[in-house]
Amino acid sequence: MTQLRKTFTRALAAVALSAASLAVAIPQSAQAAGGGHILAHVMPTDHIFNSVSQVFISKLDELSGGTMKIEYHPGGDLGDWATITEQVMQGAVPMTMAWSNSELDPRLDIANLGYVADDWASARQVYGPGSKMDKLFSEIYGGLNVELLGTLPTDFTGYVVRKGVDVPVNVPQDAKGFKIRVPNYPMAIDRYSALGFSVVPMAFSEVHTALQTGAIDGRAFSPPYEVLLFRDVLRAYVYTRESFEPTFWIASQSWLSGLSDQQRQWVHQAANHATQWAWDNAEAFSQGWLDKIRAAGIEVLEQDPAQAAVYKKTVMDVEWPIMEKLLGKQVMDELKVTAGL
Repeated sequence: MTQLRKTFTRALAAVALSAASLAVAIPQSAQAAGGGHILAHVMPTDHIFNSVSQVFISKLDELSGGTMKIEYHPGGDLGDWATITEQVMQGAVPMTMAWSNSELDPRLDIANLGYVADDWASARQVYGPGSKMDKLFSEIYGGLNVELLGTLPTDFTGYVVRKGVDVPVNVPQDAKGFKIRVPNYPMAIDRYSALGFSVVPMAFSEVHTALQTGAIDGRAFSPPYEVLLFRDVLRAYVYTRESFEPTFWIASQSWLSGLSDQQRQWVHQAANHATQWAWDNAEAFSQGWLDKIRAAGIEVLEQDPAQAAVYKKTVMDVEWPIMEKLLGKQVMDELKVTAGL
């Protein structure tokens, strides 16, 4: 989902509810001048990435007796998330937390697949530590010169609706003529076309202006923590939970190989500890964002069971055959069993 995220850093920094910076200037090398190992990501300090990073840093300090230091870079001051990911693959930056990028491997689009999980418990079962999906992502990233330290939860997604238009909840009936922005990749276009929307592929950087002018009526694939980016123009957020958004904590293989066996063990132990913490606390972060959305005067709506069932069937009928062609029937059958489908 590169198009969705590449310009996300600057937009989010402008409107984040809490953007206290922890960053300091460091050279772009695997180990900073002060001896610390770089952990960088694009999210501000009110995002779960920051809390996970702090848990990791604290645990690593404890395990190593203070001998392993982390130079921490939240907020995107080393570039957008795709650029930092490339730096990790090249060994220039040791670690980052980022989204799936199917330009690196088409199989990563499975991270965007609809209705793999319906609630937080099933999301943990499908994507959490030790899950089959976690192992699949580890295999994929292993072929990209990086190691997956953990699959991290962020949230489920829905779509936002601008002021001045009716809110489509009963889909596909209400979707006719509703212009919805999607990222420019085939599965996203196919999903919302099948749901009856007028699909508008568009760069993320153009979304705010398009909502203001009415060029689009809403934006799809929106997790709660991104809704407030557009709060001045929004009427409602329809929290469909149609996709769960796993994210990926990756480390450079070349950086890891340069550590001692003991240091690698500390990194893995601290990362496992922080990843478990993330899964234990992500739902509370989600609820906090939903509360902030409501406090900003944006209505949060959910579909009734009948509406949700129609929506879910439509999405799965479109997307799951596409992923079966990429990953094979056995993988998808196993995923259905894991997801209870």
